[in-house]
Amino acid sequence: MSTTVPIIKSLQGKRVLVTGGSAGIGKATALQFDANGCTVAVLGRRLERLEAVVKEMKDGHAIVADLTRKEDMKRAIEEAIAKMGGLDILVNSGGAVTEEMHGQDEVAYLSAIKLHVTGNLTLIRAAEEELVKNKGAVVNVSSVAAAIPFLNMAPYCAAKAAQDAMTRNLALEFAKKGVRVNSVLPGAIKTEIFEDMAQKRGVTVEEFTEGMGAYHAMRRAGEAEECAAPIVFLASDAASFITGVNLPVDGNIAYQFVPGSLQPK
Repeated sequence: MSTTVPIIKSLQGKRVLVTGGSAGIGKATALQFDANGCTVAVLGRRLERLEAVVKEMKDGHAIVADLTRKEDMKRAIEEAIAKMGGLDILVNSGGAVTEEMHGQDEVAYLSAIKLHVTGNLTLIRAAEEELVKNKGAVVNVSSVAAAIPFLNMAPYCAAKAAQDAMTRNLALEFAKKGVRVNSVLPGAIKTEIFEDMAQKRGVTVEEFTEGMGAYHAMRRAGEAEECAAPIVFLASDAASFITGVNLPVDGNIAYQFVPGSLQPK
């Protein structure tokens, strides 16, 4: 499926940092900002994957950092500002469901919160001075798991719900400083992770994708570009009177099921 990249003239020349920028939603978002004439830094753990994305952009930079390490995140913001000459937009797209998060104990919950809540907060606080100076914007990538329970994913669901609450509260705090903070809540989005999940279930990627699509009222999984487009919009001046919003980008999954225990096929 081809999607249209929103072209917003006010984005020209903006400096953007996208975490989790080497693949999936983060990569698609970085490429859409690049298409809008932005300077874009992509952050991730593997340099070779980041450099591959940079090669696809007109004005891109790679920043290697681990989102679970506080010192890495502070250094990453400094590096992004140094490489791009400033920072106008921060997109927190980095995240994962690790083996640790599949437990039901304190370790599982703290692991999920560290990556998706306090990790994002550390980046935002490190970038705060620069974002305030430039009247910038923050977009956090959350998940429909913030609103819908999923079997065996309670720590992740709780962390994403907390992330959405953090987004709303930071939006309130930063509003008087001229910085907008929003988030998107993707449903099932076709990314590289579908291949791993299909393999674990012993099915083809096509079968897994079809199964995930069945959970959505639109009867299909989404494309990474379809999630990137609203991120670009929310970060732009086209959304200048929008802040504190948790925007579902989910093909209407939230209304396709009575909230309960969903289990991916």
